Amino acid sequence: MRRFLANNGFSEIIEGKDFSDNAFRSSWGVADEYLFDRLHEELMDEEIAGSGAERPRFTFAFTSTNHEPFEHPTGRVAEFNSPHNTVENAVRYTDWALGEFFKKAKKSPYWDNTVFLVVADHNSRVYGDQLIPIDRFHIPGMFLGGGIEPRQYGELASQMDLPVTALSLLGIDSVNPMLGRDLTSTEMPGRTIMQFRNTQAYRQGDHVVVLQPEKDPSHWRYQDKKLVSAERNEELEQEALAHARWANTAYVNNLYATNPIPSSKIAMLPPKESF
Repeated sequence: MRRFLANNGFSEIIEGKDFSDNAFRSSWGVADEYLFDRLHEELMDEEIAGSGAERPRFTFAFTSTNHEPFEHPTGRVAEFNSPHNTVENAVRYTDWALGEFFKKAKKSPYWDNTVFLVVADHNSRVYGDQLIPIDRFHIPGMFLGGGIEPRQYGELASQMDLPVTALSLLGIDSVNPMLGRDLTSTEMPGRTIMQFRNTQAYRQGDHVVVLQPEKDPSHWRYQDKKLVSAERNEELEQEALAHARWANTAYVNNLYATNPIPSSKIAMLPPKESF
């Protein structure tokens, strides 16, 4: 992942070779407890150096233990089932490792000037015989930090809402190209975007617009965890198409960066090459 991270603006990358030989390693990398121990050390070093609140920093930690083949140290948690390397045991281990990290974080000097976001990139397994297995796209997302007041957001939301919400929680009022919404203040209806193989779905309420290559958009109602054919909603369809095309257009044309390409040079994909 080094090349991907470096190409997307990360100035420092800490990887497997930077950890002690005593750290438990799986086919994905070091186990989560060692990852979070190193994360704590890095954040403490920043704070001690006096750069915590004065020099803003974005730090990303990628947990890997709860990925197949679910290799993780023994003896850390009471196992949920057997054999040892099951998804349930790996998730329980990761949960324990996260808990141990936050125990230390809450007692640290960086706690009060840091906003933490814990979020999954996908469910443990996204599968099914439906056009879009919507129930498999339900993932956890949680903000923590010294200044975060407890609350629960119960409307539909997507991962792209989280960075916008993080900026809000940090007290930053910005203009940016992100399509997400600030979940602390938005009055707009909740919506989600889901990608399943070559199919993309845009959901608002129980109405779902499904986009497939070389096909017209189709409209559905999500009822009792199933998709039921629905009448066309042209406004929602255009919203779905706009969201589907914007990410690629922004990335290809560097529109997400601080030095975007002039509008006269922006290249839009023709419809047949997009959705």
